[in-house]
Amino acid sequence: METLEPLRVSSKWICLSIVLVLLYAIPSSSTDASLDVPRNVSVDGIMFEGEILGKPPKCRHRKYCKLKSCRNAPICKDKKKPKEEKERVEYCETDRCLKTARVIKANMDERIDPCDDFYSFACNGFSKQNPQPEGSNYRDVDFQIKYDVIDKLISSYGCAKRAMKSKDIWPLARGYVINFGMKNRERKDLERMMSNIRESFMDDLSAIPWLDDSTEKRARKKAKAVKFVLSHNDELFKHDEIPPKMLNADGRLKEDVTFDLPTSVNAIYIVESNTIFLPRAMMSYPFFNTGLPVLDYAAMGSVLAHEFTHSFDSCGRNYDENGYKKDWWSAEAAEQFKRRERWFKEQYGQFFITTKKGEKLYLNSNFTINEDISDNGGVSLAYRAFKKLHPKKEKLYRLDEYTDEQLFFIGYANSFCRSETVEFTEETIENDEHSPSKYRVNVPLSNMKAFARAFKCREGSNMNPRKKIEIW
Repeated sequence: METLEPLRVSSKWICLSIVLVLLYAIPSSSTDASLDVPRNVSVDGIMFEGEILGKPPKCRHRKYCKLKSCRNAPICKDKKKPKEEKERVEYCETDRCLKTARVIKANMDERIDPCDDFYSFACNGFSKQNPQPEGSNYRDVDFQIKYDVIDKLISSYGCAKRAMKSKDIWPLARGYVINFGMKNRERKDLERMMSNIRESFMDDLSAIPWLDDSTEKRARKKAKAVKFVLSHNDELFKHDEIPPKMLNADGRLKEDVTFDLPTSVNAIYIVESNTIFLPRAMMSYPFFNTGLPVLDYAAMGSVLAHEFTHSFDSCGRNYDENGYKKDWWSAEAAEQFKRRERWFKEQYGQFFITTKKGEKLYLNSNFTINEDISDNGGVSLAYRAFKKLHPKKEKLYRLDEYTDEQLFFIGYANSFCRSETVEFTEETIENDEHSPSKYRVNVPLSNMKAFARAFKCREGSNMNPRKKIEIW
């Protein structure tokens, strides 16, 4: 009798059989927990548009479709977010823009941290490239404007220098008006700028927490009444000779008359008439016609806003909309203003220079408080007015790494660039109603949150102190 040998089946076939049995034993409606994916959700960034619990899907993805019910469904198309198109950068290529970019870049010293000393960051290059003329102790952009104005009419700087303070300036001024008068486009641009500054001031009044309703109403009324006079008194320059009433006994022009001259480089606010006066020479590069609106607002806009703020500084706030001395403040609002005035004095009073003798000479904000308030209010107001514009987005060559916000602050600082001796700075602190240029830039900008955001300055750094002061 034959003995049957046991059937030998390899372990490979046994395992395969078990797997097949298990596959057919599982109902087709069962699902794995990892496949319990709701309709139209994203799995690892891929859209799965199927039903749950094994219901027929609209489409399938190779990686996630192991159910019988979805094997015959079409393959899903990947739904990825479209790539965001990069904003196209346009460059201003006019001669004015090219010159502006060249000048600003040369004035800067980008080795300096803007969050440490912004004035030096923006102006150290100017100081190095513009040594003081012989016999002078300073040089700034105002000096260049005066030179350019007179150079259009005469060739000798020495002659012009003698003429600036004598009646001989009259034919020069008259010739400047006749040959280089303001264009209609410039007038309209400046009037629009002033209108934007006024509107920004009035729009933001309600956001000042310490200003009560009655005082705010009077402030709004005065702001609306501020007059804006461009260029000069046309009637004056119809005369071949200077009117005698404009001369002192020694034949020199009276001090107040120089502001009526188109060659004067000094905008003023006249409190008794609630009027801002802007001479023709101020409407020149680098204050105006820089090529870009952001830089026009940074320089000329800050000048106009500075003068506008004078109507609400420690002196101007005591006059009404008609220029009459009158107390229109509530007692509480007046106290709040004076408190912030004291804070400004304390802030400016902590800064000092080292004199030639090696001594510390501190700023005297008791003397400069009106200008300090207007410096702070002016640049802030000009910035807010610019932000409400929607100008064409353009960049400057060699400065395209800077945003519009950064360019605004760089342009503002550039309008104060100055090369001066230590003796001149000492004289400024002791006798000038303005603070030295460095502090007219650094202190107001350090009080602006917008500046700290623009340059990402660390809180507690020189240009982003924890305590910031503002009135307007």
